Amino acid sequence: MESKPPLGGPDDARSLLHVADESSRRLTAGLRLPAGLYPVLGAAVAVQIGTAAYGIAQQTVRGLAVALAGLVVFLLVAAGLLHQFRRINGVRVDGLASRLLLGSGSIASLGYVGGLAAGTWAAFASLWWVVVAAAVVGGVAYAVGARDWWQAYRHDPVTHERGASPRMLAVLAVVVCLGLAALLVVG
Repeated sequence: MESKPPLGGPDDARSLLHVADESSRRLTAGLRLPAGLYPVLGAAVAVQIGTAAYGIAQQTVRGLAVALAGLVVFLLVAAGLLHQFRRINGVRVDGLASRLLLGSGSIASLGYVGGLAAGTWAAFASLWWVVVAAAVVGGVAYAVGARDWWQAYRHDPVTHERGASPRMLAVLAVVVCLGLAALLVVG
């Protein structure tokens, strides 16, 4: 049985830390996103925003079904992209699902909320071309937010690796549900 000698001092510890940091940098530099991730993600978000705006404005069972169908499309696309990322790279990146795919970053969140608010207002006014425009702008902003997070992560993975906490995601889900309920009651 072979044993390793104990660390010789601070220089050996620094050397080991340097090797670990360099290994982390190489891993991060080698990560690849699935082809077409940003356009596919932006399109899925645009579909979800448009269907949600329609469903909220219609306030019918059919409208609810359309809104849920849009949500299913988005969730299937996000799950597929996450699966592709893991298949391509063989690793999990903390923050990828919440920051990049679920849009918990500030640009993606603002783009989504703005697109949904404008789209919902336009749907109530039966301005369908504005609904489409708001959904597209929201989807593009979402994709831009995802791209910005990925670039920041690649530059400094330690700072950007943490995803949104489950508590924060639960709070955001409750806020969204309350907002949708308010729109249904007021509208």
